[in-house]
Amino acid sequence: MNRNDPPTEHILACLSSSPSNAKIVRTAATMAKAFGGTFTALYVRTPDSDQMGKEDCRRLQQHIRMAEQAGADISTIYGDDIPQQIAEFARISGITKIVLGRSSVHRRHFWSGPSLTEKLTLTAPNLDIYIIPDASAENGYGSGRKLFIRP
Repeated sequence: MNRNDPPTEHILACLSSSPSNAKIVRTAATMAKAFGGTFTALYVRTPDSDQMGKEDCRRLQQHIRMAEQAGADISTIYGDDIPQQIAEFARISGITKIVLGRSSVHRRHFWSGPSLTEKLTLTAPNLDIYIIPDASAENGYGSGRKLFIRP
């Protein structure tokens, strides 16, 4: 690739307050560097975002700073349908690859609706989507349950 050629890959990291989101930012930054592409980090602000606790707000800001330091362009968009917002942003921004975390919220029944990642793959079928496991799901983050370990 010639230095004057436009980048062929545009990597999008989806930002959140999840403790594992730092891994998503690092993975997207590494991919952008490896592919010689550009890197954007996106936060979808929903009506529920105002309910976020202080610790989650602090973590989200930390992830935004981390993405900036890794060379990402930071974007925030507003909407209540996160997968649709991500897909539309990707379409108009020329995104070629999306990196996001696997939600720690699991379906309770087989008839439950699709997860965020399933909706996104249906909404944006032509994009490469990389799903990074959420290690925090193992320690109870986001599950509303506490894990007790017996001595």
